[in-house]
Amino acid sequence: MGGPIWSAPMHDQEWVTSILNSVKSMKDKYPAYDRISGVLTTVSEANVPLFLSLHNLCATLKCISPSAAMFRSAVINAKYHFSGTHVNPLGMKTDAPVEVIWDIMRCWVKNHPIKVQSPEHPGSVILSKEPSHQVDFSRHIGLLSKAQAKKVARFLPNPEKHWGPKLRAGRRITSKHVSLIGHEAVNGHLNQHHEELKEEAAEEAEREDNVQDEVDTKRQKTTTENVSSIASL
Repeated sequence: MGGPIWSAPMHDQEWVTSILNSVKSMKDKYPAYDRISGVLTTVSEANVPLFLSLHNLCATLKCISPSAAMFRSAVINAKYHFSGTHVNPLGMKTDAPVEVIWDIMRCWVKNHPIKVQSPEHPGSVILSKEPSHQVDFSRHIGLLSKAQAKKVARFLPNPEKHWGPKLRAGRRITSKHVSLIGHEAVNGHLNQHHEELKEEAAEEAEREDNVQDEVDTKRQKTTTENVSSIASL
């Protein structure tokens, strides 16, 4: 990691709460209300600068992953706060020190042993230390975040089917594209491409007609001038 980083609280909670209440009172005036509400609700929880990924922790130790509910319960049972993040669906924010996080994972691995790794492997170095905290994985009644408890969506679904970047212009369509984005999306892309080609052809034909009209006009003007010159002789 490259520094420096901001290590103090990220948000003014009073301001976030006031803005959230203001948005809720004028819900009809915000077309993107669901997204705004989801982000403000999420940032009003664990007010810390960084977040961690449970999958990355397990990848470092080469162990199976505990459920998100078990991991959250362990953090909350250790008397620390916990929340999700609006940046990554798998991200977790907590004010628990890194030592506590690794102790939770050490206790998890004790109950779910892993294959022996090289002593130089980072996971082996971490697991070589005995946990200094007692970890309780029992389900905590308050494991749901504010967003989850209020059923506020942090990550909204796509606005339409197969939403996202389209195929690159001029790219050849293969069976792989069909399997990934579906027949409807491919057909829609082809139809759009054909329409664009038709429009380009029509514009090109119109330009050619305009050029031909200019040539015919110049020829007619030249012919008229020549006839006039001959008549004057």
